[in-house]
Amino acid sequence: MGKIVTVFAASGTAGQACVNELLDHPDFEVRVLQRKPGQQEKSSSGQTLEQDEKQRIWDAWAARGAEIREADVTSHAELIPALEGTDYLVSCVPIFATESQYPLIFAAAEAGVERFVPSEFGYIYEWEQFWPSPHAHRMIARQKAFIRRVIELAGMDYTIIPAGLWPEYYMAEPVLIPGDGERKVSWSTGADVGRIIPHVLAHPLSRNAVCPVAATAYMSWNELLDKREQLLGRKVERRYMDAAQWREAHAAAAPGFYRDVLLAIGIAGAECPEGMPLWANWNAMHLPNFKGTPLDELFPQVIEPTAEQLKALLA
Repeated sequence: MGKIVTVFAASGTAGQACVNELLDHPDFEVRVLQRKPGQQEKSSSGQTLEQDEKQRIWDAWAARGAEIREADVTSHAELIPALEGTDYLVSCVPIFATESQYPLIFAAAEAGVERFVPSEFGYIYEWEQFWPSPHAHRMIARQKAFIRRVIELAGMDYTIIPAGLWPEYYMAEPVLIPGDGERKVSWSTGADVGRIIPHVLAHPLSRNAVCPVAATAYMSWNELLDKREQLLGRKVERRYMDAAQWREAHAAAAPGFYRDVLLAIGIAGAECPEGMPLWANWNAMHLPNFKGTPLDELFPQVIEPTAEQLKALLA
């Protein structure tokens, strides 16, 4: 019998991809922890699925062998029995729902969960929490670093999976680029973030480890945009910005997704000291057979439609 993996916040992009990949993986049995209807749910973009659409997804997973367990996710009395029997608990909560993991950690420890995988699928927060500029993303980085300490205090193992930048959120033109765009960074589209999680968990070196992956590509901003121009057959408008310019743009923007996620993350990227990368490519060494979505497919199917949606949103 394989390890039992429970996924929380499974209806998002990364969560859905994670569950689907787990169901195809020979080493795991799959559970999905769902909130009771009507409980508060957040998303990075502010958009969530309707209840009937989620139900269709859960029904499809159940038909493939997943066990769906419902609980009041703020209640330890309900969470503990819902998590009993779980070996690994994977949290796919979005960036502004980081605090929702605290009751999960306590309940998981009480239920005998072996390993907790917190939602850290962005920068390496252990470093970013010390960058100089205060903004929403740095606050969340500090909270995520604290959550790792809470997991350790609870006596559970952990696996931290930083995944770099999600490219679909950074291609609205003009594309804002930290620095000169030449530093290699890791790119992980939301679906590839979810897809790589089971493979990281199955690797013996992932226990009590930080595993910074490049699930889609490991290349510079300029390399990625050159590829985009090749596929589009036109120039992509680019705006290169140093840390001071990122801070100015952040100060001038209204509160919301654009300021508190996109611009704040841009500040963190621009403030990263030279020679100290925020991203890495753990999977190149340890998961050489894992293949992310080819860029030839990713741009027309995911990135360009998302860029158009963001352009309309920002307008």
